[in-house]
Amino acid sequence: MRNRAVLETLFSTGMRISEIINLKKQQIDKTGRIFIRGKGKKERFVYLTQRAQKHIKNYLEVRGDTESSYLFIPYRGKNVNVKDKKISPNYLEEKVKKYRELLGLNVPVSVHGIRHAFATYLAENGANPAAIQILLGHESLDTTTRYVHASDRYAEKVQQKYHPLKE
Repeated sequence: MRNRAVLETLFSTGMRISEIINLKKQQIDKTGRIFIRGKGKKERFVYLTQRAQKHIKNYLEVRGDTESSYLFIPYRGKNVNVKDKKISPNYLEEKVKKYRELLGLNVPVSVHGIRHAFATYLAENGANPAAIQILLGHESLDTTTRYVHASDRYAEKVQQKYHPLKE
């Protein structure tokens, strides 16, 4: 349940690996908005989908109350006895790889790849690049536009929809 909640949170928000492993319960408000202090101490909000909120709620019910303020905690390994424990980046990458293999996906997927998929999905569904920039926490729109590579299929749909000479 924890791993599902992590994956749902990643795809829902586009968070960086460092942001998700350091995510604390109190950063999430009742509406599913998460306050992030990201790379370079830049501050932003990201937003959980209803589905991600449901998976986090289910996970927290099973997890029970612990002393750790971190949302996602380990159950085995060297960090398990640490007072304010959290999952490690290596653990998270291993789990993403494991689930990719279980699903039979032939494309290399990583935590960063999920972030990229989040941004690409938003772009392909018509999201404003400036909004994507804010959600990803990029300082420059140039970074976002290099980062979000719209597919040829999407580019063709946009051209067909918006070009003034449709016939």
